[in-house]
Amino acid sequence: MLNFDWLAGVPMDVANGIFLVLFALIGVAVLFVPKDYMYEGLKEIKWYHNLKIWAIGDLIFISWVYYIF
Repeated sequence: MLNFDWLAGVPMDVANGIFLVLFALIGVAVLFVPKDYMYEGLKEIKWYHNLKIWAIGDLIFISWVYYIF
């Protein structure tokens, strides 16, 4: 079905680095989400409604786990 044998030659450190760069790019993309989109439908805006904080925090945690393991 899918042949991923060519990935066997990629060193583990390179693969880990690629995923960390992808997480960083996702984090940058999250910063471009407009505030109007994040707060749509809310009557009262609180600091914890900011989805950028939660997304960046989650990406930092996931990146940390990938970096360690």
